[in-house]
Amino acid sequence: MSSTSLPPQYANAIRFSFGDSPELADALLSLVLAGKKTATCGALRDYGPGKEPLPQVGRRDVVLNGAGEPACVIETLSVEIGRFDDIDPAFTDLEGEGPYAKWRAEHEAYFARNGGFSPDMEIACERFRLVDVLPAGRPIHNLVASPIFIVTDIESDGPTPLHNSMLSFASVAIEADGTRHGEFEAQLLQRPDRTTNETTMAWWETQPEAWAATTANAEPAEAVMPRFADWVESLPGPKVFVAAPMIFDGLWMDHYLDEFAGTRVLSGPFKQRQIFRGGGVCLYTMAGTLRGAPYLDWGMSKLPAEFYGHIAHTHKAIDDARGFANVLVELFKISRALPPISGSKSDFR
Repeated sequence: MSSTSLPPQYANAIRFSFGDSPELADALLSLVLAGKKTATCGALRDYGPGKEPLPQVGRRDVVLNGAGEPACVIETLSVEIGRFDDIDPAFTDLEGEGPYAKWRAEHEAYFARNGGFSPDMEIACERFRLVDVLPAGRPIHNLVASPIFIVTDIESDGPTPLHNSMLSFASVAIEADGTRHGEFEAQLLQRPDRTTNETTMAWWETQPEAWAATTANAEPAEAVMPRFADWVESLPGPKVFVAAPMIFDGLWMDHYLDEFAGTRVLSGPFKQRQIFRGGGVCLYTMAGTLRGAPYLDWGMSKLPAEFYGHIAHTHKAIDDARGFANVLVELFKISRALPPISGSKSDFR
């Protein structure tokens, strides 16, 4: 797809650019792609018949860059009309353009040069979320966006989702620098079309406290997994799935997301909802390589307690996810200290 063409689902979408100049359009677009700008406002007089249509909740619009190329897609979450002087700093913070005083001065100047400014003028205040990055926006997005890592731990009644049930899972949303964006946890009803594993259940008998936490207030997977997918999608910026190891926890989450929410823990060239970016991170592999240990000496238990933030591995999903999230941050510190690898264009296609 070229930088000027649109995917079929956006062919009839409204197209617009932020600001009133190519430079301002690119600057504000960069804030959107970085996840720092999730709101905007416009003079009510500029909307209506023969003008730009007023934003509508649920509508998805295409944002153009300064060159007029489709760069991303946003979805309107809310629209409120009010006087300029009544706009709250809590809203202007969402615009991501600096402190309130700076925001006000720049917006007074903007409205003054685009039809006139008055403190009493009616303003449409829109909150939105970024839902898609288009080819023209990807180079900027890759530079400015801060991925949010969804560090996840699961508990089950057997070794495989093909025969057994996932009992619980928990996720911590965290950036590489340790900035946290919330948590998600749920307990799941065992599937009627699956059986329990004798060895696993015998192990659970040795963990009564964890078993009680894992099975309390259980809900159907068909209710939980779409809710989890919506939570992931609501977070700003690109999201990356993380598990320790990916081949176990990631396998379970991929199966349940595919089965009950129509999505996966990875992205790829398939036509379905994609809430995660790339192939995910195996924390087990990342820890083993960054420790400089031979493969047979890999293992999450080989890491110092400080890496976990002294959070015990209790087999309660939320405890274990929090500990693994702390490990991820520590491993990124090691990674950032290494010299970057660069070279010629890869042979990988």
